[in-house]
Amino acid sequence: MLTVFKIATIQLLASVCFSQENPETFNSQSINTITTNQDISEKELLKFVKENNKEIDFVIEKAESFKTSRSIEYAEICFRIAEVLTDENKLYQAYEYLDRASTILEKKDVSKIHFASEFYKTKGTYFYNFRRYEESKALLLKGLGLDVEESSLKITMLNTLGLIYNRIHSSDSSLYYFNKALNLATKLNNNDWVGVINGNLGYYYYLNDDIEKARDYLVLDKELSLKNSQTESAVHAISMLIELDLKEGNLEMVDSNMAILDSLFPIVTNYSTIKQYYYTKTIYWESLEEYEKAYVAYRQGVMYNDSSVLEYDETNLQNMIFQIEFQKKRNESDLILEKEKRTGQFYYGIAALLSIITLACIFIIYQMRKRKKSEHKILELEKDKIQSELKQNELELKRILKNLVEKNEIIDALNREIDKTEKSNEDAQLQKEQKVIFEKINSFTLLTESDLLEFKRLFDKIHPNFYNSLTDKYEDLTKSEVRLGMLIRLNLTSLEMSLILGISQDSVRKANLRLRKKLEIDSQKELVQVIKMI
Repeated sequence: MLTVFKIATIQLLASVCFSQENPETFNSQSINTITTNQDISEKELLKFVKENNKEIDFVIEKAESFKTSRSIEYAEICFRIAEVLTDENKLYQAYEYLDRASTILEKKDVSKIHFASEFYKTKGTYFYNFRRYEESKALLLKGLGLDVEESSLKITMLNTLGLIYNRIHSSDSSLYYFNKALNLATKLNNNDWVGVINGNLGYYYYLNDDIEKARDYLVLDKELSLKNSQTESAVHAISMLIELDLKEGNLEMVDSNMAILDSLFPIVTNYSTIKQYYYTKTIYWESLEEYEKAYVAYRQGVMYNDSSVLEYDETNLQNMIFQIEFQKKRNESDLILEKEKRTGQFYYGIAALLSIITLACIFIIYQMRKRKKSEHKILELEKDKIQSELKQNELELKRILKNLVEKNEIIDALNREIDKTEKSNEDAQLQKEQKVIFEKINSFTLLTESDLLEFKRLFDKIHPNFYNSLTDKYEDLTKSEVRLGMLIRLNLTSLEMSLILGISQDSVRKANLRLRKKLEIDSQKELVQVIKMI
């Protein structure tokens, strides 16, 4: 089950806000004027990127001329470029500019740099998503230490610290930062963040078995998420509330929340959220003993879970490859600069680079092998499960067929008894009544519609697609002929078929003959072969 913490992370990225303005005020400047100016200064370019974030390609091009600069202005240019690229979802390219700014700021007194807190929040968020939690924590704590004003920026850092401490299993610290973030969001009347943090706290208390507190926070998260059209967050909050209500038997609330959940599902696109929906539907149908519907929901959930896991693994792999490649490029760049200063240290750098690449390759190979073993184990478990289900279905089908045989044998015995009584009794009225009873009994000797549906359900599990393939290939077959084909597919003898269908063996042979003629097949043996090939 995807946790609320995950949802909050997604919302954290979606709500990144780089709105803090430079204390200096700039006059608006024409794009045409600045783009035609070949000798643009760092201050002019910084002013331009703040006012015209849509011209980012031009800014990147001009920024290359200051690549060797170590000024605060160039650091802010790199940071503002990273902001725009982050908004455009060009995360890897943005990270490169964050790193350039970081190289400059690490040698400066950041307490005097107005955009430093924004920078630490942004880079800390990147490290969080790279799962480099200790580095992310250090950056965010450093950002909070700069006496940040009470704003959404500070809420973001506090909430992310709560997520980090949860990831590294420090529950008390996680709760501390979530509560600080919630208090600030409430004070600022920032309902978006109030909803997100309520969801985080609800899940925290759920994990710690404090159901009442968990419910209170999740209800608030649900209400605010619905109000602010935060669909993904609303789905997770409602799903957890349904799970809690099912445990407590509060079926009225379950039905109410399930109706809301169903209304939200059509607009959900995230794999993990869709998986959460189907998980909730599974336990919901199980609670109503609607096991077929529960199984369908379970299979859908498994499918989206596989997609979600694959997407998650691919993202992690891409992040890993990017970091390796980035580190490789950075090392190469450092090696070039170092070579200009100290040629003698060149070979040490090469050795370090090769070590990083070798370790990365070993790590990737290990992860791939580990994943392969895990997938193999899962496949084996699924295979065992399928075989067990197949065996169970076969036993159930045999039981149904046996019951039908026993029923028809009893009815046949009654027929014989009535026939015997009829021959010895000369009362015309009584004979007429016996004839009516005889006809009614005979009407029950055939496989009923209900029997057929149950038989077909189990048959389809053992021989999937046989029924549809047979009826598609031979569209003019009657229901009784299709039924006969299904019994042939089960390798039943004529005697067994007659007992199941409540007819004589001679009638079974005639039915086989009619089926062969319709399929243009000469022998019974050939008919069996054709049926088994379908």
